[in-house]
Amino acid sequence: MSTEDLRVRTLLRAFGDDAFARWLMPDRAHRHQVYREWFTMVLAHTETAGRVISSRDGLAVQVWLSARTGPPSMLADADTQRLYDLAGPRAHRFREFGALSAQRHPHEPHEYLSMIGVDPAVQGTGVGTRELRESLRKWDAEGVPCYLEASSARSRNLYLRLGFGDLGGPMLLSGDGPTLYPMWRTPGQSSAVRSFD
Repeated sequence: MSTEDLRVRTLLRAFGDDAFARWLMPDRAHRHQVYREWFTMVLAHTETAGRVISSRDGLAVQVWLSARTGPPSMLADADTQRLYDLAGPRAHRFREFGALSAQRHPHEPHEYLSMIGVDPAVQGTGVGTRELRESLRKWDAEGVPCYLEASSARSRNLYLRLGFGDLGGPMLLSGDGPTLYPMWRTPGQSSAVRSFD
């Protein structure tokens, strides 16, 4: 399996069946088909618009987008339309999330952790924490703040331990959508040693 395929597989295994994914697309087979192509496009775009950081075994993948000179985008414009086409009748959910995320996104220069996925086979072993700490040390050394949207109360608590703080109130998605938590980390913010994953 190629490195790119392994990164897509890790992201799909990490996110393909979580509450946010089920809200976007209830049908699992369609969801996995769309997510596989979506993640492939995100990784390709991020290679030029940010940084994809993988653990040596490819079982932890971070997707960082640079927002130092303007708002970040997870996809190139043509890929965004491709995603909507793939999502079909569920495209409105992707649009809703995109609009809400853009509305809440901070304007100050920063690095945006659009996703960090850890393969379920190694979740709970500390690999996610270790990998993320390395990235945070890099941004700290450069004096750059970080932003993310935690996708659950559990992940919010873990990010709090890594020096992130809430940025405004939660993001509320329509219907039965999960609550998302915008979070900000100033450079050099202290963090405890508890595991991220």
